[in-house]
Order: sequence, then C-alpha cells, then structure tokens
Amino acid sequence: MPLVPVGRLVSLLALALAALVSAPAQTGSGFPVVGIAAGQSARINVLNAARPDPANPTSCNVTLQFMDTNGKLLKQTAVNLQPGAGGGLDFGWAELPGNDLRTEVRAVLLFGYSGGANPPAAILQQSACGYLVPSLEVYDNGTGRTSFILTDAKALPPVTSVQ
Repeated sequence: MPLVPVGRLVSLLALALAALVSAPAQTGSGFPVVGIAAGQSARINVLNAARPDPANPTSCNVTLQFMDTNGKLLKQTAVNLQPGAGGGLDFGWAELPGNDLRTEVRAVLLFGYSGGANPPAAILQQSACGYLVPSLEVYDNGTGRTSFILTDAKALPPVTSVQ
C-alpha cells in the first residue's frame, strides 16, 4: 500500500478545515408572502434599536430584498445602520414584469457576518445586528396611506453550503 506524503495529507486536512470554518454565518429574517396590486407598493422598513455607545461604536450591515414566490430576486439594497438609524426599500407593482392585476412578493432582510472565516466572538459581539426591528407595509401609491403592516418577521433557516 503506497504511503501518502505527510505534506499532502496536511494540505488536504487544511483545505477541509477551511471549508468548514468559512461557511457563511449570515443570518436573516423574512416576512410571509404578501400581495400587491396596481397602484400599490410594498416597503421593508428596518430600525437599528441598539443604544449608541461612544466607547464601542457599532453598526449593522443589512441587505433588504424583495423576491417573487419562486425565490427570484426582484430588488435589493444594502444599508449600514448605526444605532438609532433606520432604512427601507420600496417595491411597486409597476416594477413587476407582466400585466397581472395582482402578484405576490416576499420581503427578506439579511444581516450579520457573511464572509470568510468567522471572526473571534469578541468581534461578533460588537455587532448591533441583534437589535433590528423590521416591518413590512403595503401602501397606496396615490394617497400614501398604509393598507396594512406586518411586524412579525421570522428567522430564516441557516445557510448550509455543499462543498
């Protein structure tokens, strides 16, 4: 039986470990599917309700997305929210392809750490992403009046990557 050189074995182990360690830890939350019709828009709102701490400044990167019911990305934006700040993304019926009178969309917020090897716990604890307050509203474009608002976003399942 041929022996595998130790250097090659160590390299293979290092690659396998790197694949496990670099799995994304980005988290997020989403809302149920809602319908919008002609003359309406949907808006994802998010507030960073963390308290400002001058001794330990933090912020949270949040990606706001609208998707169709098949998971196709329709619109997105990324915002960096300091404590006390808010942001949002509007998506109007007129931005949809086709001429359906009504269509369903899904709102998603992605936040947290999203690349490379996870930083030490002390760095992750500095994130203000644990204090996000999201909402989803559908409103009339003509009057600006809110038709309804949802505040019960659900955590998205963890992302698993196949190597």
